Amino acid sequence: MKTTKILSAGLLFAALFAAGMAQADSAAIRTMANIAMNMNHFPSDEDKAALEAIIDSDDASEDEADIALAMSNIEHKLTSEDAERLTDIANDSSSDAAARKLAGVLLKFNHAAGDADKATLAALAAN
Repeated sequence: MKTTKILSAGLLFAALFAAGMAQADSAAIRTMANIAMNMNHFPSDEDKAALEAIIDSDDASEDEADIALAMSNIEHKLTSEDAERLTDIANDSSSDAAARKLAGVLLKFNHAAGDADKATLAALAAN
């Protein structure tokens, strides 16, 4: 039991450390990270309105708008079309590091974000 707690704490620390390397400079990424961190199965109506505002914003990058659209379409997991686009973002070294990290987390989303992914999302959501 004690070993499990120590191992869990170590894994959480490692995830937080790695996630901290990709803090978001963008309000859109911070907003989406907060939504993803708390999302269960699909975005709420309030979340969808916030995502729509990102999609329609002139300040959001194309990657951010694509991520927001993919998030608004989530029903338990990404659609196959959205997964393709997020895979492209996650693998594109010219994309913003925070956008790549968020896309990577969403690619693993299945009903909710896992604990390690929630740590990553918390780091992205931090100011």
